[in-house]
Amino acid sequence: MDPEGMSDGEWRQVMDAMEDVGPYYERVNWLMTFGMVDRWRKRVASFAGPDDVVLEIGSGPGNFTKHLRSKTVFALEPSSELSDISKEILDPERVTLFKGVGEKIPLADSSVDKVFCVFSFRDFFDRKAGADEMIRVLRDGGEVFIVDMAKPPPGPLAKMLEFHVKHMVPPLTRLAVPSVARERWSRDPYRTFVDTYEAYGSTKVYEDLLERTGFDDVSTEYLELKGATMTRGKKPRKSTC
Repeated sequence: MDPEGMSDGEWRQVMDAMEDVGPYYERVNWLMTFGMVDRWRKRVASFAGPDDVVLEIGSGPGNFTKHLRSKTVFALEPSSELSDISKEILDPERVTLFKGVGEKIPLADSSVDKVFCVFSFRDFFDRKAGADEMIRVLRDGGEVFIVDMAKPPPGPLAKMLEFHVKHMVPPLTRLAVPSVARERWSRDPYRTFVDTYEAYGSTKVYEDLLERTGFDDVSTEYLELKGATMTRGKKPRKSTC
């Protein structure tokens, strides 16, 4: 794994880890973010208007998707197992579930107003290909929002977050997941989470990638308590001259 992505084998390991923790996903996330995760999701979801056509990439069990109030939502998820979990909480009148990956989005060019990737971009096997697809499916002036665990430049905050991920997350996982489930795991799925966190560099990597892909107005802001960041950018409008 590195800031550009990961191998097929590493990606499959990530998917296996996500499916292992699927039934306990929200409980673990609540513990590891000290109850902040849903507040972060709601804030990010508020950027989608009711009339927007929205794409979420890596929708998993639907915990972010359920906060979107847009009339048309496409939720793309590679795992059928996680997508099945999401059906229990999502409105089928507004939300269309697709199986697929962000590197090959099954939507037409210039077909959506907003793209959201919430705690999933770190798991792409080819992030440049994913960014290329995001800008392809966005309409001119459309926006992308990438949310992930904060990975600031070297300094006190970076050291504190790294300590949390490496040394606090594993015991919190053991609190959230029943022992009978943990016994079935061939590898602790949150060890895989640590691996992906370490591999993606810093949040600046996301900004540079969006700019290289052609997005304008690229910026990053910390979400509440600085445990996560939101990186956003706009697809340029075509000149009418």
